Amino acid sequence: MLKKLEELGIKLTNDKTGSVTEGNLTGKTFLFTGTLPTLKRSEAEAMVEANGGKILSGVSSKLDYLVAGEDAGSKLEKAKKISSVNIISEADFLRLIAQ
Repeated sequence: MLKKLEELGIKLTNDKTGSVTEGNLTGKTFLFTGTLPTLKRSEAEAMVEANGGKILSGVSSKLDYLVAGEDAGSKLEKAKKISSVNIISEADFLRLIAQ
């Protein structure tokens, strides 16, 4: 079955080269919620990873930064209850990247 998939043009190997492990955001975790004013969420997540940070899938005490856009919902409410989570705007996020 795998050979047939390859013959049909399905790529079965991961060509992704090594990821960045050091940068402005090394050791920091991020989550995006709501609609960001200028960035697509995928772009913002790629910026985090390119600068050594990691993306989390949910709000927890392991989260360092929640970037909240317009119409942020339950993730923002949950993050407000965890004192260690820094809730920032897209502009604040872009300043972190630029440091």
